Amino acid sequence: MITLKLDPEGDSLSERVYLSLRQALLKGELYPGFRLVVLDIANSLGISQAPVREAMERLKQEGLLISKHNKGSFVSDITQKKIEDIYEMRELIEGFAVKRALPTLKSSDIDYLNRLYSEMKRCAQEDDVFRLIEYDMRFHGLFYERCGNEVLSQQWNQIHVQIKRFIAVATQIYFPKLEAVADSHIPLLRSLENGDVHEAEAIFSDHIKVWWRTKK
Repeated sequence: MITLKLDPEGDSLSERVYLSLRQALLKGELYPGFRLVVLDIANSLGISQAPVREAMERLKQEGLLISKHNKGSFVSDITQKKIEDIYEMRELIEGFAVKRALPTLKSSDIDYLNRLYSEMKRCAQEDDVFRLIEYDMRFHGLFYERCGNEVLSQQWNQIHVQIKRFIAVATQIYFPKLEAVADSHIPLLRSLENGDVHEAEAIFSDHIKVWWRTKK
């Protein structure tokens, strides 16, 4: 029997269910292959089944859940091959997103990115890996939002939750000191402040390659 608490931050009931389930998935509380039953979740939360179905459909679209014919919904596996595929694509597109976005960034955007770094640093000091990852994704997501390419933005929306799930595992294996994760964004910030597009593109590419430690 699954035990959950509704996330307080959602704007709707289905959003709160979605955030609650996503957090449980990212933390590994719902392991790969775990079967999710709509009725069980609804009963656990004391709500109707409709918002649970909506939340689970959203998680399926993000690749965190999968449907098996006549069997139900299950937590998807997180394989090394899948992560390698996602990061190969990210390595190809993120440098382009940075190159396209950088000329449009304002000083207020740089300030915003510095605040995100400060929040990452605070989360690292508090040993809050999951909030740190959230700020990390907001940092990188800005460039996909500002690059002016709708397809790239859609790609980011599709993969960033799966990236968060991977980083939640990899961070704890490869970065026992979370401040190293936060501080890895300092060269990115300096390159953005310098305004050198080619330098920023190269530094972002190197930053992404940090996560290839599981690749043989």
